[in-house]
Amino acid sequence: MHKYIKSSYLFGLTGGLLCLLAFWVLFLIDLEPIDFTLFFACMITPVFVFIGIKNFRDNFGDGELLFAQGMTVGFVIYALLALVAAAGIALFLQLDQDIFLNYRAEKIEWLQGKEAYITENINKEAFEKTLEKNEEMSISDIALDVFLKIFMLELFFTIIISIILKRTKK
Repeated sequence: MHKYIKSSYLFGLTGGLLCLLAFWVLFLIDLEPIDFTLFFACMITPVFVFIGIKNFRDNFGDGELLFAQGMTVGFVIYALLALVAAAGIALFLQLDQDIFLNYRAEKIEWLQGKEAYITENINKEAFEKTLEKNEEMSISDIALDVFLKIFMLELFFTIIISIILKRTKK
């Protein structure tokens, strides 16, 4: 297990730090930093997973890669990237509560704009429950949401990348 972590942790850390850099750049140019950072993370993570798995295959696997090895290396990379991004965003939101309060207000405003659609297609109780959950949203809820979205989406990409890069010696 040590060789999997050793070969991949830098890719996860670097990707996570790039996500945090994107968060601040987005904040500074007055774009909504949380959702755009999540989008950015989901776009760069497959690149880091691909490069990390290829690095493992070429430098630690003697040109050979089993599917399970690719999945393990990919898991370390995207889990670490998701953890760094989510923890960093939570820290930034703690340091600047206005970002969090604006994000929550935007989500509530968007939801209120969809009230007629939701009550018509689902029911009034579902809308009220969702609105109540959004009003009770905390920074840890946002961090968990960011972590889980990156984590779950990148599992799919890691499977594909592991299949593409799989190579066994004959």
